[in-house]
Amino acid sequence: MINRKSDLELVRAALKRSRVVALLGPRQSGKTTLARQFVPADSLNYFDLEDPQSLARLSEPDTALRPLKRLVVIDEVQRRPDLFPLPARAGGSKAVARAVPDSRQRLAGFV
Repeated sequence: MINRKSDLELVRAALKRSRVVALLGPRQSGKTTLARQFVPADSLNYFDLEDPQSLARLSEPDTALRPLKRLVVIDEVQRRPDLFPLPARAGGSKAVARAVPDSRQRLAGFV
């Protein structure tokens, strides 16, 4: 396994600055492996959108995401672009994946 200590520290620092952090990179570069260092795949706070069960859990995003505390991972989030619509000023609406991290209480962070 590749030592990702510096990557782990970068993500931790980013999470201190922001409630939402994106892990970007080419296919097979270790994004999922890195995310699983923060939230195990069998956690209720982990959503793998290549998994039908995770997709089903997010069929009602508000119900699935609002009660979660601590860090939440949404892997393969590009499969649900509706979770992060354009801001209202650009003609979009505020979806739950935007509303939860924007809430006053810092209950959850998102990777």
